[in-house]
Amino acid sequence: MPTKTEILDHAIEVLRRGEALTIDAVAREAGLTKPGVVHHFSTKETLVVSVVDQIIDRWEADLTAQAPEAASPREKLAAYVEYALTADFDHSDLAFMVDVRIRDGLAEQWVARLKPWFGDDLTGTPAQRASLRAARLIADGAWFNKALGIDVAHDDETGTLRDIARNLINEGTN
Repeated sequence: MPTKTEILDHAIEVLRRGEALTIDAVAREAGLTKPGVVHHFSTKETLVVSVVDQIIDRWEADLTAQAPEAASPREKLAAYVEYALTADFDHSDLAFMVDVRIRDGLAEQWVARLKPWFGDDLTGTPAQRASLRAARLIADGAWFNKALGIDVAHDDETGTLRDIARNLINEGTN
């Protein structure tokens, strides 16, 4: 019998393939019956919330590996920008949007846990804050496009795009 974590991994696999996240789909992927999934996740909502938590856990681990917990807000933003521009993403990274009935709550869950990495608390002049926000928006667009399977940049542009984002962060802290 798969563990709760293994069932969540199977649910993420369903999302990676671009399929609808249903208890039936997760049961098929995990080799379980629907009651086998319901034993661990009593409702689809519980399953979806847990999937989003699992994905955020992965993001936080990857981000923390780039910038330890004690990192400054600027270092955390730089790590987020670097992660968004270099990591691989897929449909599962959009899990907080999978269920229209609870999308707002899932988005709040996503933001509450990842907000420390977004640079929202950084201060400075309006121009400095705008530079930081521009770097963040580049990062947001990159991961979102990657998750949708849309190319972010040509291979010969990637390094320059990263340099532009880094320069925006530096402008925002000078």
